[in-house]
Amino acid sequence: MVLEKLMTILVLFFSVSQTLGQFNNHGHISVLVSKTGLEFVKDYLINEVISTTIPLKLPDIEKKVKIPLIGKVRMGLSNIQIYTVHVQSSKIKTGENGIFLSVLGATADLILDWSYTYKASFFHISDHGDASVKVKGMDVKISVNLVNDDGSLKIALLESGCTVKSIGIHINGGASWLYQGVVDAFQKTILSSVEKTVSKRIAEKMTKLDSFLQSLPKVGKIDDSVAVNLTFTGNPVLGDSSVEAGINGLFMPNGNDVKVSGSRSLSFVSGVNRMVAISIQQEVFNSATLVYFNEKRMHMVIGESKNGSVLSTSDWKLILPGLYKLYPNDKMMLNMSVTSPPDVKITENGIDATIQLEISINVQDFGKVLSVARISSVLNVACSAEIAKNNLTGSLRLKDFNATVKSSNIGELLPKYIQVATSTVLESLFLPFVNARLKRGFPLPIPHGFTIKNTEIVFVKNGVMVCTDIASYSI
Repeated sequence: MVLEKLMTILVLFFSVSQTLGQFNNHGHISVLVSKTGLEFVKDYLINEVISTTIPLKLPDIEKKVKIPLIGKVRMGLSNIQIYTVHVQSSKIKTGENGIFLSVLGATADLILDWSYTYKASFFHISDHGDASVKVKGMDVKISVNLVNDDGSLKIALLESGCTVKSIGIHINGGASWLYQGVVDAFQKTILSSVEKTVSKRIAEKMTKLDSFLQSLPKVGKIDDSVAVNLTFTGNPVLGDSSVEAGINGLFMPNGNDVKVSGSRSLSFVSGVNRMVAISIQQEVFNSATLVYFNEKRMHMVIGESKNGSVLSTSDWKLILPGLYKLYPNDKMMLNMSVTSPPDVKITENGIDATIQLEISINVQDFGKVLSVARISSVLNVACSAEIAKNNLTGSLRLKDFNATVKSSNIGELLPKYIQVATSTVLESLFLPFVNARLKRGFPLPIPHGFTIKNTEIVFVKNGVMVCTDIASYSI
């Protein structure tokens, strides 16, 4: 699970840009990682690789060496393990040729068992013990590139390697006079084994990462009816200390085939002072309203008030006197339907939406449900945006509305009664119902095991930008 968290955060951070402007053939959702964000990725990557790799077992070593005054001795090293690594400095860079990660001047501690055997014509001697090895000046370098492979990211390992400057061996047990012989015989061999084993493990990690990236789902399920297209659009663009990519991000009916394609661009402001900035275009919100509308999810029947009491015509005798006169103390139900996909518009001042709503006032009379009046209303609402945990949430606030009577079986409805009735329905029933759903929110593309903090929401032309820092649950 730890390795999966690491791989997932790489997907997030390798889908980013230092600026949010000038997208070419990119998606409707983008993620920006600043310089401090890249440093976070680097440090987390190094720490997780060390924790999931150490202890690292090296191959056994056996060879014959010639020791002065003794002759040829068969010597062997076994149970060789790197058990600690200390990183002195590290760097991460991006450029046109790839992403470069380097660890410089690291040290490592090894333990091993040693043994020797000497056979002569008339006698046989052997000894064994253990030893500790200090590796100094270990440099590890990795360079990779990222390409789009049918909507998924494919990682290409361009170069990887490990070099060691020197090692120091301390022998425990056995005959001390063998110390120099062991050093002379095995120093270069141990050094070479460390370099080869670490390089091989890096290549294995990159292969595993590539497989994981390509296995990531291209569709994110929101609920039983609605999903989000999570395919990457276009190849990632590597700039100066930045990696830029785009995600399609549009809502779609759950179960539909995902479409892999580019999308038109949107220009955002730059100068983010957080680790990450997630930009969401206006089209994402409008695709959500369209899909939910087409899936007939914008319909509600309300028979109770916010406090749980049953709606009754007695509560409306001052609002709609004709209703109470014809149906005194009857149960009521409000059947509300959005008649077209709500239109969302985002400016630097915030989010606004226009909702066309039809309200049917029903009563239950002698066991029958009767529609007694229908009102058509157009609402203009302001939408707030908030962050709750790792979700983008919000709420609607009524700015203004108009209302007209479509039909009435309770006599003529005067405009003043219509306005009051509609206002009551919207403020007391419709908006609380919608806001309860919006408060649940929609998940931001934050990997499992990580959380966001110090969050700021910025409204720009045709989009919302969520600027945030990232932290691991384990930190």
